[in-house]
Amino acid sequence: MEIRGQLFDLYPLESSMILWIKEENGRLFRFEDPFRPRFYTQGKKNDLLDLFHSLQRSRRAVGYQWTRKKELWSGDEVEVMEVEVVNSEHYAQLPRILSQWEEKITFYNCDIPLPQTYLYEKKIFPTGRCVIEVERNRIFEIHPDPSESVWMSGEDIPDLRIMELRTDGDSIRKKSLVLECEGYRVEMEMIDVREIEKFLKHFDPDVILSDDGDASLLPLLFSAEKKWKTSIPWDREPYPAMRPSHSKGRSYFSYGRTYYRAPAHLFLGRWHIDRRNSFIYGESGVEGVIELARLAKIPVQRMARTSPGTAITSMQLDRAFQDDILIPWRKGEPERFKTAWDLLVADKGGLVFQPKLGIFEDVAEIDFASMYPTIMAIHNISPETVLCECCENHSVPEAGYTICEKREGIVPKTLRPILARRAWLKKMAKELEPGVRSSEFGVKKQDMEDGEENRRNREKRKETYNRKQTALKWMLVTSFGYLGYRNARFGRIEAHEAVTAFGRESLLQAKEICEGEGFELLHAITDSLWIRKKGFKEEEILRLCQQISEATGITMSLEGIYRWVAFLPSKGNPESPVANRYFGLFRNGKIKARGLSFRRSDMPPLIQEAQVRMIEVLTETENTRKFQSKIPEILDLLLEYSLKLKDGQAKQEDLAIRKRISQEPSAYKVDSLTALAAQQLEDVGIEIHPGEKVRYVIKDTQSKDKADRVKPFPLLGPDDTYDVKKYLELLVKATEEILIHMGYNTKRLKNVMESSFPSSIIPVHR
Repeated sequence: MEIRGQLFDLYPLESSMILWIKEENGRLFRFEDPFRPRFYTQGKKNDLLDLFHSLQRSRRAVGYQWTRKKELWSGDEVEVMEVEVVNSEHYAQLPRILSQWEEKITFYNCDIPLPQTYLYEKKIFPTGRCVIEVERNRIFEIHPDPSESVWMSGEDIPDLRIMELRTDGDSIRKKSLVLECEGYRVEMEMIDVREIEKFLKHFDPDVILSDDGDASLLPLLFSAEKKWKTSIPWDREPYPAMRPSHSKGRSYFSYGRTYYRAPAHLFLGRWHIDRRNSFIYGESGVEGVIELARLAKIPVQRMARTSPGTAITSMQLDRAFQDDILIPWRKGEPERFKTAWDLLVADKGGLVFQPKLGIFEDVAEIDFASMYPTIMAIHNISPETVLCECCENHSVPEAGYTICEKREGIVPKTLRPILARRAWLKKMAKELEPGVRSSEFGVKKQDMEDGEENRRNREKRKETYNRKQTALKWMLVTSFGYLGYRNARFGRIEAHEAVTAFGRESLLQAKEICEGEGFELLHAITDSLWIRKKGFKEEEILRLCQQISEATGITMSLEGIYRWVAFLPSKGNPESPVANRYFGLFRNGKIKARGLSFRRSDMPPLIQEAQVRMIEVLTETENTRKFQSKIPEILDLLLEYSLKLKDGQAKQEDLAIRKRISQEPSAYKVDSLTALAAQQLEDVGIEIHPGEKVRYVIKDTQSKDKADRVKPFPLLGPDDTYDVKKYLELLVKATEEILIHMGYNTKRLKNVMESSFPSSIIPVHR
């Protein structure tokens, strides 16, 4: 019998892959496809046979055959042994077992997650339409629907029944558990397992969206199940199976910061997405998660919890799989030896021209679109193509590295369609902006003439396209970082250096073209330039962008034209500029800001709100003269918020500071406010891991008693106090960022504030 439908979920079970297929009418079917994983080995035949017999004796392998595959670095075909493993459980144990054979044997394709391997092999993908030949519940053949493409052209996500699972109140003083689905809502102050079971059975949702479900909510409900001696039907799997989960979270270090990832609780035949444990969901919603799951061939639940870098790596693995290239178990290509001079020449990173301090009018910001990924694509930069031995072109600027001209690398082959896809999504979103005609959806009149329903549909479509392109943006951003990551499967530091070398050359070309057209360069950083010329027109900038695009091969676009833009100095030295600290007003009335207090996640909401209101005052200004006329209004806001602090009118949640801890609370040797807050939480039995954020209110920084300096937010009581002086300092610094180029430094702003209100510790009024 032939079945057609979308692949909703898949997971291994013993020696089969379980697939859940959703028909167009919404019916869901469960099928089993016998599937035994395989891996490859290379070495002396006697050693390979010894390995196989050892695995066979331990009942881990059932057979082998000799075959030929391509080696990544050389591109040559080599003979390897293909070993078939008994089931998914034994496959998962391979890294531990094979490590003792590594001195004699090289291993390939032995640690790729099985669902991904299955999807690579069958050439299907999550939410993609499939054609399946089945008998009862067993699959005999499966292949993608010929009309389906991984590059989904429509803007709609699959028809899904979504349930929300969350708590009201903060993470400690939970008030109630809330269940919502299709307009129905159940709220319970005490957990009632049978009520949850009844709700889940009645609605049978495809997706459960939770807040902190992985870290706290689901473990709490699992404990309640044991207490009630019953079970909630989280899974759709009818047979006893071990739900894939990680009982412990993990802390990891990335780009100079420690992060914490909560344990993942994945359901079988149903999706669970924890909105607070998913970077991709937070940036691009369900649409972005599905977009990356399709492209990367990673099941949706896992895609929600992994990084964009994992997605791009999976796409590269798929590309290698389709090209019959062996995927190394461990990265085997070390960085070549470099002298100190070689490092000085090649390892420079992106190019930065420090900004000129001050406020400037008639400024245009122009950006290279996806600069580094585009460079990787157009120059064929990949770990196996850089420093190739068959070409002598020495084409990489400054470093002089060679790049292969005879074969296309895995990285550019993977990136090229992603770049095209993102450009198409951005184009479609732009066509749906108000006042823009759209041929895609047959809209012939401008948006202002459309009916309300049509306008809402256009907004919805535009939002969907934007969310998808945002997901792709993060995948493209991380593709460059992974190229230089020491443990990346398709990484090589020389390839990373080659990209930055081409990037520096492109930015210099752009600078020279701008200056040749009479523009002054105010600032430039990696892929963006701020230029000015008195009385220029937008058409002139667009022609300039076209000229730069043709010269560099990378699309240059206009980010916007500022009425005015202010480049701010370093916080430590008012005479020293910094690369990414500015704010300005575009001609369309929108403010763009980087490096300001309201953009910082560790700043109290009250201070963020104050600075945002100050900036909003400036949206009506046309030039620096009008900017100056708004100073009294900004100072009024400074006084308004200072009085709110001094009168004790600030709410606790508006004063809470969120900061990330980098180590175990007990490991801190310096009594910083963050460390003291984490230690207080630990003292009352609340476990805090490195990488997690601690939320606290500053009580009295001058207190000799450490416990009185700070209080974690969950432990705050209605009579707790806050340090007015400290919060006033934060308010003044936020105001200074806005007015520093108008002659208002910290000292002058403090003088502006009424001195009749003493800075003291005031009770918090709830």
